[in-house]
Amino acid sequence: MQTRTEAIKPKRKIRNPKTKAEWQAAADCAEFLLAADSCKQYGLVTGGPAVNVDRCVEILEKAKAMGIAPAPDAIERYANAWQEQQSHG
Repeated sequence: MQTRTEAIKPKRKIRNPKTKAEWQAAADCAEFLLAADSCKQYGLVTGGPAVNVDRCVEILEKAKAMGIAPAPDAIERYANAWQEQQSHG
């Protein structure tokens, strides 16, 4: 049986962010994706993006080591952007 992470292996080579702005964006996105995954696990939502939990945690740990934390409004901003995309996509 595949683990959750194995089932959602990326189709392209994974790279780390390079600039501080990229690390900030990656940390914000990882924070949102972990929240979205939790909502799915609790049965609060269905569908949504497939989440590589291990990679999200890795990004957050590396960002923290560089003094970068998710923005306080990261979940709200990404949730709004995702909802907007769904309503227009």
